[in-house]
Amino acid sequence: MRKYLPATLLLLLLSITAAAQTPAAPAPKLDIPKGMKQYFIGFLVKGPKYTPNMPEDERARLLQKHLGYIRSQAEAGTYRLAGPFLDDEKIAGILIIDTPTRESAKKVVDGDPMVQAGRLAVEIHPAMLADISCVLTEYEKNTGK
Repeated sequence: MRKYLPATLLLLLLSITAAAQTPAAPAPKLDIPKGMKQYFIGFLVKGPKYTPNMPEDERARLLQKHLGYIRSQAEAGTYRLAGPFLDDEKIAGILIIDTPTRESAKKVVDGDPMVQAGRLAVEIHPAMLADISCVLTEYEKNTGK
């Protein structure tokens, strides 16, 4: 019996490897209406280090970095829409993110200084929306003043 054990283990390993490489069933063809596109919706939520009484100068510095990051992603075409919610609830803001995968959307949002500081966290959900690639956010030019 012991002399067959290595061969049996090898056969089992090869079977598992072959099963892992078998392609999954093809995704069903969806009848997506014309003009629709997949985006990722990001909800910016209060993070683990959120505190409502943060020192004003620290809050202002972090907010400027956060807004600058949002602007850079909007100008790059990654954030199609972004904005805060005006109530003081758990969800602080919303993003419509134009990336190919959830992982790439999360990676982009994780670069936000507010997320890195733990003041905000993100929930990401795939969504099928009307193609909004024609929507552009205009910013005033930075004059350095």
